[in-house]
Amino acid sequence: MSLSILIPVYNFNCTKLVQALCEQALHQNVNFEIIVADDASTDAKLEKENAEIGKMEHCQYIALKENLGRAAIRNFLAKKAKYDYLMFMDCDGQVVYLQFLEAYLKVMEQHDVVCGGMMHPMDMGLKANNLRYKYELESEKIMKADKLNANPKAPFSSFCFVIKKKVFDDVKFDETFTDYGYEDVLFGMQVKEKGYEIFFIDNPLQNNDIESNPVFVAKTEEALRTLKKHESLFGDNVRLLRTVRWLKITGVVLIVKLLSVLTRALVRKNLCSNRPSVSLFNWYKLCYYLSL
Repeated sequence: MSLSILIPVYNFNCTKLVQALCEQALHQNVNFEIIVADDASTDAKLEKENAEIGKMEHCQYIALKENLGRAAIRNFLAKKAKYDYLMFMDCDGQVVYLQFLEAYLKVMEQHDVVCGGMMHPMDMGLKANNLRYKYELESEKIMKADKLNANPKAPFSSFCFVIKKKVFDDVKFDETFTDYGYEDVLFGMQVKEKGYEIFFIDNPLQNNDIESNPVFVAKTEEALRTLKKHESLFGDNVRLLRTVRWLKITGVVLIVKLLSVLTRALVRKNLCSNRPSVSLFNWYKLCYYLSL
């Protein structure tokens, strides 16, 4: 069994992640390589720290001069990979389970794509005032493998997954997605449309990059602009688009638009504050999308 672990990095130190993966791969006695591609980071200090990865056994570090973006960088890494199974993961992940790699190795030969999911550090201080932290914790409750495998429209995330190289070469990420957001949702859709299976397991990688509330809201707005730009590609595979379509069918979309105009600025202020509301966040996403 052979595995290429592929990590795009941008302004984040991922050396500890790579070290943990190396240790587990060596323990499993698997043929492996780890390729880290820096997508033209702007932080020279972090880029220098990550360059040390190139000195590690079984590891390759590539520093790009121009930023490719979240879709193209993954296609670039796949071209560099030499093994039949590809493991993609975000650079801000942390391995927290000793059997993390083993859990993937046990099932990846039986499935086209395997997703392990995401978890967050159980920091009650963060939970009290961080919007993304609160939102993701709520999502974790419904993102269990048994529920996802039973749902034909289960959302796909590129945070950490394993895919057969021949499947990836047949699908690839859509490089017209140059801005943040939804490139992984489309990728998951296209995998299924081509008849491949996505299998979920409860084997999460921990997300260690919890942004401030203003940054998270801004990133959400960027993602929604990306969704609007490419909405014709998604059909009814995105819950927000299904909601908008229902509002139009029922004839209440104009009322909701009016309410969104009246409340959007106030809601955004709450989301960027120290006491953000997850319920208001869902309303804000609808308001913002309708404003585009």
